[in-house]
Amino acid sequence: LRVSMTSAGLLYSVLQRDVAMNMLITEFPLPISFAAAELGTALQMPLQKAPDAQSFALVLNLSDFTMSDAIWGLFDPTGALPRDPATLAVNLTGRAKVLFDFLDPAQAAVLEQTGAVPGELESLSLNALEVDAAGARLTGSGEFAFDNSDLTTFDGMPKPEGGVNLTLTGGNGLLDKLVGIGLLPEDQAMGARMMMGLFAVPGDSPDTLNSRIEVNEEGHVLANGQRIR
Repeated sequence: LRVSMTSAGLLYSVLQRDVAMNMLITEFPLPISFAAAELGTALQMPLQKAPDAQSFALVLNLSDFTMSDAIWGLFDPTGALPRDPATLAVNLTGRAKVLFDFLDPAQAAVLEQTGAVPGELESLSLNALEVDAAGARLTGSGEFAFDNSDLTTFDGMPKPEGGVNLTLTGGNGLLDKLVGIGLLPEDQAMGARMMMGLFAVPGDSPDTLNSRIEVNEEGHVLANGQRIR
């Protein structure tokens, strides 16, 4: 566990390794048991007003997550879904201009009363994204810059410019399995496939989809080069 407060802002991080939890709950019919190799989060954020943009970061990490067969059996009694360890990892960094001193009670009261914007987002980078579970894996990375002088193109949000690259492996196979065990209606699976077909293109490997979502200088939203907004 690490916590620090300096002129640069707040830094908080916590990491647990070899996590194992077993619980008995009166309202739940089965023992709850799960484990993970690592479970952690980290947050860095500026707290003081400054004329220039300051750095912030957010990291989430859940690696090699497993749960007991008893819990799996509640929604997948036949073992149709792969029960390999799951992973969730997100790494975000960026820069933002802070317009208020968050630790000043008077300024905090002004924010609460007026609903004023506490800061201006200037850039955001998705350094890493990984969601790996039940036989499907989604990865991605990208970055955006934000124009705070343009709040009309995206209905009150600073206009972004940049893009993100995404890769989904095993997505269609997972949809088939979810339909097969009755967790997902066929019409909803068909709708999901149509959405994937709209925003992604087939990759080189079987059951792999790639997607490049970007916003250009004119404010157009493109998916793999095709304008969708």
